[in-house]
Amino acid sequence: MSAFRVRFQPVKCMPEHEARMTHQELPDLRRRARSKLGCRQCKTKRVKCDETFPVCLRCRRQGLICSSTPRLTPWQYETYWVSSPMDTIINRRLLQYWLERVSQILVLDPDDNPYSFPILGYITKSCALMHIIQSISACHEQYFSAQASVIALEERGKALASFRKEIDGPKTAPQASLLTAMLLALSHGTDDDMADFGKQHLFAARILINKLLQHSYHLFEHDDLSRLCFGTYLYWEMCTAFLVDPSEEPEFNILNLSIAVQRMGRWHHPMYGYGTELLFILMNVGHHCRQVLHSPRCNSTRETILEQQLLGWDACSANSSLEHLYEALRKHGLIFLYRTCRCNGYFSNPDLKSLSLEGLIHNYAVETVHHLLEIPMTSNYLNFQSLPLLTAGSELKRTDCCLRNQVLQRLRAVYSLNRLPVNLHVVQLLEELWILRDNGNSSSWLHHMLHKGWRLLLG
Repeated sequence: MSAFRVRFQPVKCMPEHEARMTHQELPDLRRRARSKLGCRQCKTKRVKCDETFPVCLRCRRQGLICSSTPRLTPWQYETYWVSSPMDTIINRRLLQYWLERVSQILVLDPDDNPYSFPILGYITKSCALMHIIQSISACHEQYFSAQASVIALEERGKALASFRKEIDGPKTAPQASLLTAMLLALSHGTDDDMADFGKQHLFAARILINKLLQHSYHLFEHDDLSRLCFGTYLYWEMCTAFLVDPSEEPEFNILNLSIAVQRMGRWHHPMYGYGTELLFILMNVGHHCRQVLHSPRCNSTRETILEQQLLGWDACSANSSLEHLYEALRKHGLIFLYRTCRCNGYFSNPDLKSLSLEGLIHNYAVETVHHLLEIPMTSNYLNFQSLPLLTAGSELKRTDCCLRNQVLQRLRAVYSLNRLPVNLHVVQLLEELWILRDNGNSSSWLHHMLHKGWRLLLG
């Protein structure tokens, strides 16, 4: 499990130079053989689909949601557990769908995916992990619809029952339990309850991560798998920090988390790259902003520290797409902080000397959108854009009509790739916020979302 790079032949995203094809190149695509894997939209219109994944060129031009046909490839080898006792609970089609399709939405690079074939070493030891993988695969096939298949609901029920037994058991590896908790939260995408983001699974993961950090002093110096699980948990915390009511927050050791982040250093995590410290800062920004909305209090020291940490974090990377993503996330944090705490007026950003706070927020919003638009529509990096798209998009003005449309188009592309309905809810949220903005209301998207009773798990 320590060697993460797994070479098989999943469907790969197009390289950046192909993703940026000019219109003059389109006739070459039209000369291809008859489409066999065309999207539903093209089939409905009886037009030839160019089969670009995840969003075909026709859907991209028209800003449509592209419902493409899953593209599975044959397994590359026989696995050792074919005749194991778990064979009775394995749905081979759903497991294959996870390995070659669904697990790809969790990583930046499909060829470096520990959530795919390397995870097989754990499913033989954790029935809960096996069941939740099969549940999510069944849901993903149906675009996480409210009418999810019976098998998806049955598998999630079995996963919950098994997880309760395993979480207190000494034989289940804590890493497997952490992955199960995260996937259980992800499975809530099938539910109609917009306030259910898997909070109890997040709290369970906090207990597990606290135990992991307490008993493994040199955890991140020698164990790639533990670093993988810790980074996955941290990304989840970053995406949910502003969703948890401060009065319900269970105790968790922020000092231990901080030490673990320092030990991780710039280890490249398959889910988000080397930005562990940035995620930790954004997690703290999220917790603080939610606390301000819950019980407004002036904490100038805390807010200045968070601002300086965001301003000082270096997003330099040899990978241009990753650098654009980091810059977008960093500015998302600054916009989030300024919009929530704008009334205090004591931030230390040097740009505030020449710009009003409102002007600075708008400039950051426009820059963030441009950073995200630089990332090709066919890139796996698309999966991690929902949160900065919402934060920056909510600050666009009536005069930014073109950028507003591009934000909506990008969110539909994200949905076409990962099929998570939260991206469509973000579209609805933005359209409501723009009406408010155009009428002079500058409240934050978080305030508006909480007022609606929504708790959207983004990212």
